[in-house]
Amino acid sequence: MSKGEKFSELRKKTEDILKVTDHSAVIENNIDIVRILDDINTYRMELERKNEELQLANAELSILQEMLKEEISVHFRHYDIAPVGYVTLDTNNQILEINQTLASKLTLHKNDLLGHLFNSLVFPDDQDIFYFCCIKIINEKKFQTCELRLHTKTISPFWVHLDCAPEHHKKGMRIHIAISDISHLKTLEQDLTLSASVLDECAEMIIVTAPDYNIIKVNKAFVQTTGFIKAETLGKNYSILQSGKHNEQFYQDMWASLKLNKNWQGEIWNKRKNGEIYPEWISLTTVSNPDGSPAYYISVSSDITQRKKDAQQINFMAYYDPLTGLPNRILLQDRLKQALVQAHRNRQHGAVFILDIDHFKVINDSLGHLIGDDLLQEVAKRLSDCIREEDTISRLGGDEFVVLLADLGEDKKNAISHASSVAEKIIHTISEPIITQENKLQITVSIGIVMFPDDTDQIIDLMKLADNAMYKVKQSGRNNYKFVTPSLQKEADERLSVQHGLHDALNRDLFELFYQPQINFITQAVSGAEALIRWQKPNSGLVYPDDFITISEESGLIVPIGTWVLEEACRQISSWNTHKKQLISFISVNMSVRQFQQKNFISEMQRIMLNHNIQPQQLELELTESILIHNLDETKRKLFELREMGIRLAIDDFGTGYSSLQYLKNLPIDVIKIDQSFINDILLDVNDRAIVQTIISLAKNLNLWVVAEGVVNQEQYEFLKEKGCDSYQGYYYSKPMPMAELLGVIQDKNSELSAGINIKY
Repeated sequence: MSKGEKFSELRKKTEDILKVTDHSAVIENNIDIVRILDDINTYRMELERKNEELQLANAELSILQEMLKEEISVHFRHYDIAPVGYVTLDTNNQILEINQTLASKLTLHKNDLLGHLFNSLVFPDDQDIFYFCCIKIINEKKFQTCELRLHTKTISPFWVHLDCAPEHHKKGMRIHIAISDISHLKTLEQDLTLSASVLDECAEMIIVTAPDYNIIKVNKAFVQTTGFIKAETLGKNYSILQSGKHNEQFYQDMWASLKLNKNWQGEIWNKRKNGEIYPEWISLTTVSNPDGSPAYYISVSSDITQRKKDAQQINFMAYYDPLTGLPNRILLQDRLKQALVQAHRNRQHGAVFILDIDHFKVINDSLGHLIGDDLLQEVAKRLSDCIREEDTISRLGGDEFVVLLADLGEDKKNAISHASSVAEKIIHTISEPIITQENKLQITVSIGIVMFPDDTDQIIDLMKLADNAMYKVKQSGRNNYKFVTPSLQKEADERLSVQHGLHDALNRDLFELFYQPQINFITQAVSGAEALIRWQKPNSGLVYPDDFITISEESGLIVPIGTWVLEEACRQISSWNTHKKQLISFISVNMSVRQFQQKNFISEMQRIMLNHNIQPQQLELELTESILIHNLDETKRKLFELREMGIRLAIDDFGTGYSSLQYLKNLPIDVIKIDQSFINDILLDVNDRAIVQTIISLAKNLNLWVVAEGVVNQEQYEFLKEKGCDSYQGYYYSKPMPMAELLGVIQDKNSELSAGINIKY
């Protein structure tokens, strides 16, 4: 029977006895009560003993509780100040516990984080990483790790490593996470990755060798450039790349300089895997150990094959003609200087030829520039076949070539003989038929020759004198050669003097316009006048165009001179308009090829006419046939623009050039002027009469106005009038004269006509 059951039984018996009236008698005479009391006393004593034990146990428990509280307090202090962040989550990612280390790292208070979702701290791009890590922990109930970035509103994302451990708990699974900041490791990792990427992706070849020059690392550019794969070079000596173009001393000096100066750079020839030798620009650098000894050698180099080709191309373009491959003017000048120095030093004679292709422009314009280029290349090849290897041929531009013959010996007579033989060989070789693009061409050349140092020892004079000699060949029929003579030198000096004088005349306004009238055969009235330039040269008097126009064209002065003529003619027309004393309907002005070819020619015409406020029909432009055949499309455009402006257009000296019915048909021409060379012998030469009659008939059929130039007598006048010519000009009516004088002549003759006098001009 248990103590509890015994105690209940004694209590019941006691209650029954107590129901009796005389309690004391009952107690004294009832043995059971005595026993019960004894048992109760015994139980009381046992309870007292147990109570003492319980109190002692409670005292010990209190001591243990105090000790546990202290231990827990220490534990939590260690938990908070641990160098690693700790957090405990439930399966819903809710933060149950977090240490101060992690809270501080997040710049938040612990209490602000408790109860919040941990994934709100995970960087958006890394949410999936954390989600799948948690799924594996819950499903597999095993330790997991991952790397991701944490962030808050106040701090930028930083990398952490998560060690995640599951724990079974009566309230459900817990996830304990240790969080280590690995930002610095990630930075190092990125730096290493970047360094490796830079090394491998660098456009230059990079080789790293040990101190014994054995290769320990190469990059992708090295593999691509040399053809060696990495496995074929690692552990091999750097010498496997040697080309054999450098001797042993070269490499000894290179490595010695590297050891002494810690670096070396220069050009070197190395060898690819296939044996091809190529140039490199290389920089070698030493990486030293702490004690100063070499740890590695780093070679950074680039294949400069293309750079060398580009340099050669640039050098070629600087000193050679790209079309023919011949030396250009710059290289020729250098070789001329050397030849002159050698000639003086060794008392040797030499020769310079200047030559050009006769009528090359006609070929170029009629057959096209491609045919012209083919022709120039063939001429260059043939010229090269005519000279010695030590001689020089240069193309100056266009169809002009220079031949330099040096070291022709001390005897001038023999030197001249040698030069003559070369010139004759060139003329013969060039005259052989040339087949290009199914065109059979037969050309000739004109050559001017100057001997040095006797004729001159100045480069500029060499070229000038040879050019003048060639010009004389052109004048005398072409397809020949001519040496410079004292008379040619004198002429060259005179030409230079004229050129300087023309500059002076432009600056000092020493030009003047004379006018020759054009007379209508039917009305006998002066319809227009041709403006003719004169040069009032100080101390020399009046100079006519034949003495300076050619030089002005060659020097380029014809453009400003032509502009002056236009300005002056328009000023004269403007003066008539202002004073209303116009006796002449229009003034005719001659155009040069160079002037007409100027890109701003049309705008200049507009500017001049607007500046002087003249009407377009008061101006006529005379164009030579050489203008019409040059760059036909551009010429046609300009002519139609002039026609739209209302300016009259005339062809001057018709019949002396490349007369073509094609441009008479297609171009907006108003007037044909018959050259005076056909008029001079019109009464004596049957052919001249036929030509003049044909031109007049042709012009009538094309509805063009015809003007005869150079009419000097009655017989010419009567013939032209009979054949239907429209107008004439010449000494038969009046010589050219200043406008004031001409107006007086016109007024006098108009008075005679009004009086009915039969005038025979």
